[in-house]
Amino acid sequence: MAFVELTDTSGDSILVNPLCVACLRDAADGDTDLYLTGRGEPLRMKGTPADIARLLEDAAPTPPDPTLSLLA
Repeated sequence: MAFVELTDTSGDSILVNPLCVACLRDAADGDTDLYLTGRGEPLRMKGTPADIARLLEDAAPTPPDPTLSLLA
C-alpha cells in the first residue's frame, strides 16, 4: 500500500493511498489524522504522517508466490 504526497488546497502536504482507501494528514499537536473511506471521523495516531505511512506500507501483505499457486 504505497502513498503519494499531494498538496491540499490549503497548502498542507498530505499522503494519500492511490486506491483512495486512506489519507494521512498532520494534526495540530504533531500527531497524524488517518482518514479512511467510509468513516466520518479520522483516527488520531501518534507519529508523523511519514512514520504512519511507512508502518502501513510495511504491514501490507506480499503477493503469494505464483509457483506455489500452480502447485496448489
